[in-house]
Order: sequence, then C-alpha cells, then structure tokens
Amino acid sequence: MPIHPQVKELLREVEAYCRQHRMTRTELSRRVSGGGHLIRRMYLGGQPRLSTIDKIRRYMKGHQ
Repeated sequence: MPIHPQVKELLREVEAYCRQHRMTRTELSRRVSGGGHLIRRMYLGGQPRLSTIDKIRRYMKGHQ
C-alpha cells in the first residue's frame, strides 16, 4: 500500500527527531500512544487519523 505524502513528511520528521534524541521509533510510539507499533504501521502504509498526526507532532515539539 503506498504511503500518503502527508504521512511521508511526518515519517521524515519522526526519523529526524529520533536521530536527534537517540530514540528508536518504537520508543517514540510508546511515549506517544502507549503502544510500540504506531509508527511501524505508518511505514507499512497505515493511514493515521489527523488527531494522531497532531499528537505525534505535539509530543515532538514539546520534548525538544
């Protein structure tokens, strides 16, 4: 399943954040959603809700 352009952009932001903070994508998923598969599902083509996208971005912005 192709990844939506907005999700691709979010995944680039996630990768940069994880590199900067020396954090795995799984750890970021756990901190944002309480589960470890949120970001992995997006890589596999999952389409998160806009509220989920906002939640991920809010977390990253609030934990610089």
